[in-house]
Amino acid sequence: MSLNVLVISHMYPNPANPMSGIFVHNQVKALAKEGVQMQVVSPIPRFPLYPKWRDYRKFPVTATMADIPIRYVPTWMFPGGLFFSVYGYLYYSSLYRVLSEWRRTSSFDLIHCHTIYPDGYAGTLLKKTFQVPIVTTIHGSDIRLYPFKSAGVYRRTENALNDSDHVVTVSERLKRDIRQLATGVDVTTIHNGFDPERFFPQAQHLARERLDLPPTGKIILFVGNLYKVKGLNDLLEAFSGLAHRYPDTQLVLVGDGPLRSELKKRAREKSIHDRVRFMGRRPYDEIPLWINASDMVTLSSLSEGLPSIVLEAMGCGKPVVATNVGGISEVLQHQKTGFLVPPRQPEELQRHIEILLTDNEGLNLDMGERAYTQAGSFTWKRNAERMLNLYQQVTGKACK
Repeated sequence: MSLNVLVISHMYPNPANPMSGIFVHNQVKALAKEGVQMQVVSPIPRFPLYPKWRDYRKFPVTATMADIPIRYVPTWMFPGGLFFSVYGYLYYSSLYRVLSEWRRTSSFDLIHCHTIYPDGYAGTLLKKTFQVPIVTTIHGSDIRLYPFKSAGVYRRTENALNDSDHVVTVSERLKRDIRQLATGVDVTTIHNGFDPERFFPQAQHLARERLDLPPTGKIILFVGNLYKVKGLNDLLEAFSGLAHRYPDTQLVLVGDGPLRSELKKRAREKSIHDRVRFMGRRPYDEIPLWINASDMVTLSSLSEGLPSIVLEAMGCGKPVVATNVGGISEVLQHQKTGFLVPPRQPEELQRHIEILLTDNEGLNLDMGERAYTQAGSFTWKRNAERMLNLYQQVTGKACK
């Protein structure tokens, strides 16, 4: 008898944002390969007349990705995160209506929520309604930033931690953060993973050819959302200090977000606009090419859980220069597989990027080879095996 798991995640790929929560989808796929029956419900924004969310009204509410059934649930949300403290209840209200109907023809043995608030809080209310256990994964901002938005969010986060049957963190650092909010919570760290069949070393010149990139010169790559928490002003500051000394070097930003216009303006002010390429969101299948076309991957974040791009870059045999935040240091070894630098210090980011740009003794190659070897410990298959074991402990059921 197979184990049936219902995943609740507002971060999940959809037609309006195909890269949203791709790491959640990758874990779901890996669990399905382990024999778990997975189904997903994903709250999506509903706020009439708000132009930025118009695309969410244009696609079907049901879909299938990699044989995983998905139900997108329109949910009241507000621009700019207004009234965020009530999002957990709004999620619950929308999901309750859908799941009450779904429950008549389908079943689930366990609910797995991604983010402790608002998804996890809604999940704990659904747990009481449907009498099934709940596991919640904490990814970073939901424990490091969200609880401090207001007293209401803090209190509901605390409640969700205490009411979850088990909490998963993607890094040991996040586990320590939990202990500061609540005691007596059952917590396990299960690091994120990457797909070695998708992310592996490829010839740089062929990757550049396929992406129509210059065959020569250095490429510094960033992949992610253009959000403030990603510290991209620091990355531009660091690159501007290098640009005049390395005229054949480009900074390539793959991703999109609210800071795009501001970052373009800043690049013009620093006279590096012709050296910074804003590629926008790219299909996930294309990301391995961007990594392999680059000489290094950078991450200038101010806060993180454990970003998958670090593992994906390592899987492609690329060194990473990243800020030492969240769980990054648990997978990236300073001076061995890349460099760890303090956040909010663009001069340190610049200094370590420059070490790799000079590459006098083949440092890029050595670090890349070590990164590739170490990445083998962090695959989605290993992640799914550990998660399945946790599911079985929480439910008392074996998956056959």
